[in-house]
Amino acid sequence: MTSHADIATFWTAFAAQEPSWLDLSPADWVEQANALVETHLPGLALELIASPDRAGVDLIVTAQGSLELFPLAAQVAAAAPPLRAYRVAALRPRSTEPDFPLGMEGFEMSTRDVLVALQQDGGQVALELRLVCAVPSGFEEHAQHMAFIMVDHVLGEYDFAVKVGAVDFVDEGHHDRDATWTALADLQPAFDAFWLNALGRTGLFPEGDGAWDALELQFDCAVDDEGNAVDVDTDSDGEGRAETGAVMINTSANAVAMRADLTCALTLDLAIPDAAALAAAQALHDQAATLLQVPQLGILVLTMVRAGRRQALYYVADEKLARQTLAPLLLRQEAASLEVKSRFDPAWSGYFEYAAYLM
Repeated sequence: MTSHADIATFWTAFAAQEPSWLDLSPADWVEQANALVETHLPGLALELIASPDRAGVDLIVTAQGSLELFPLAAQVAAAAPPLRAYRVAALRPRSTEPDFPLGMEGFEMSTRDVLVALQQDGGQVALELRLVCAVPSGFEEHAQHMAFIMVDHVLGEYDFAVKVGAVDFVDEGHHDRDATWTALADLQPAFDAFWLNALGRTGLFPEGDGAWDALELQFDCAVDDEGNAVDVDTDSDGEGRAETGAVMINTSANAVAMRADLTCALTLDLAIPDAAALAAAQALHDQAATLLQVPQLGILVLTMVRAGRRQALYYVADEKLARQTLAPLLLRQEAASLEVKSRFDPAWSGYFEYAAYLM
């Protein structure tokens, strides 16, 4: 696990070598700098982006699309010392010039040669891609890989890794002619419009208690090849019997789903041995929701009653601040059985695991 000491050691080594890199070509600079990154911060990489409308060069700490490394990339960028030649930022941004060519191994195509159709995919955006340029025989996979790289640069590292779900290539003979196809060069505004209008992601916190919907689900049940529940024999202890759970989903939370500052999934889990404990847990979860949502520190997105416990899932911007805000509430007697869990979940998978059933 990478520590703050590892990050500090990397930047110390980077600053020491920086003067010797000033005369290198950009390609040689990237090669040497990333050899240093790999030594201290495996999985991350550095990229240079020159901005035509402002002086200096942006030094991007990229997680190379790996969601689990996003927090580390942010920590590394935040810890950067003052550098004479570079501005340091985390994650590759959207291209400011999305109409560009890409050439690899003697084959070239542009973002005008890639058409994109957008669809909903369980809370994310699915992309269907068509290549409308002539691709030499045997270069099909190569061209698709190039298109994948282009999409990553057009949408930026965060949106491509977090907001995009399935990516499929379709050929000219089998594409959906009723779909709206947009050139990759023009995708940015089309993607943002789909995010807002088709998915309802205004980015604004809902007012009041929001709108809620309920699900009753079977957990740990046997399923057939198509995912349908099937009956199984149980032993005298009931082993193998499916477990029923009740989930309440805050459908209003969809408006802020995957907002870039709401990436921490915080779960408050309480034992509910009887009806009185259930009522107390519900009250505590609701009070926690108010404490977080009024100052817009976070939002309650769902609750679940299962196996003698009631869980509440919140997405918060700052886990440390959220825990401090909730600390007096969680010291109460009714919170004696409390288990607090947290994880980095920018794609809100904990929410859409259940909310997707309502879409």
